Parts: sequence; structure tokens; C-alpha cells
Amino acid sequence: MDKFKTVINIANKQTSLGEQIFSTVVFKCPCNQLNFIYGLVFLLVPALALLTLGLILSKKTWKLVTGLCSHRKKVCGSCDFHHGLMAPVTWIAVALLNGVFTECAMTGTNTTLLNNHLCKGREKEADCVKKLHTFPCGKDETVPKDVRDEVLLTLRAESQVCPVKLLHRLTWFTASSSACS
Repeated sequence: MDKFKTVINIANKQTSLGEQIFSTVVFKCPCNQLNFIYGLVFLLVPALALLTLGLILSKKTWKLVTGLCSHRKKVCGSCDFHHGLMAPVTWIAVALLNGVFTECAMTGTNTTLLNNHLCKGREKEADCVKKLHTFPCGKDETVPKDVRDEVLLTLRAESQVCPVKLLHRLTWFTASSSACS
């Protein structure tokens, strides 16, 4: 069990570092109508891969899946499932704190309510709504730079609130499941 916890701690540190490298080196927002899909893929696919890897590496999960777990005792994998969640939650939390993926994804939505929320009351509001998908690249000159920066700052701030909620729930889940150990 101590080896598994050590591996999890190392994986969390590597996940955090990997996300930082990934978002600065690999990720480039396309600044077109595909921003939403592109941003979500970069946010969720690595988290899904880390979840799969975490579950595969867990000995208790394999015992539960293969039926080698004794049914007379408590279910083997039920209490240690949260260890498999640590790396994907770390990835998502760090990515949301960084805000680059969210910034790209949310500027690509075609949701009138969100677009109006981001551009309402700003200079050249109509142009802001139309050109929102180009904001992460800063290429469009029809919308003033300060308006683009304000919208991106709003998206980043809203993105940074989510990991706090996510980590709060994970802490509660971990504390409640540690009673099983």
C-alpha cells in the first residue's frame, strides 16, 4: 500500500508538471469555430487516460474486476477507488487554474447566453460577440485589445473558481472513504 501511495504522489507531481508543459508547448488554440471541441479534448482526454491508467495500476481494482476479491469481507476496491482519481483530478484542477484550455473552449461556444454574458456592456458589443472565437490568438483588430483582455480575464477568473470546488469535493470524498481503510 505504501508503494502505491508513493507512486500516486509521484504521478500527481508529474501530472501537474506535464499539464504545464502540455499547455505551453503543445496546445495552440485554433481560433476558429472548433475552439470549444479543441479545448475540451485537451482538458478531458488526458484526464480520461490518467483515470484509465490509475485504475489499471490499482491491484485492488483488478481483484474487484476479476472476481478474486472475497465477498465475505468488504468489497476490495470500493474504498481505494479514490487513488485512481488523483491524477485525473490533478490534471483537471491544474488545467482549470491555468485557464488556457478553458479560455479556448469557452470562446468557441455558440451559446448566445454565454457570449452575451462575456461581451455585455463592452465597447463594440456586436463585434465582440461575432469575433469571440478569435480572442485567444489576439489576431482580430475590430475589437479593441482592452476588451479582448477583459473578456479573457473574466474567462480565466471563472475557470479558476472551478478547481476550488473540485478539490473541496475530492477532499470530502477522500476523507469519507478513508474511514474504510
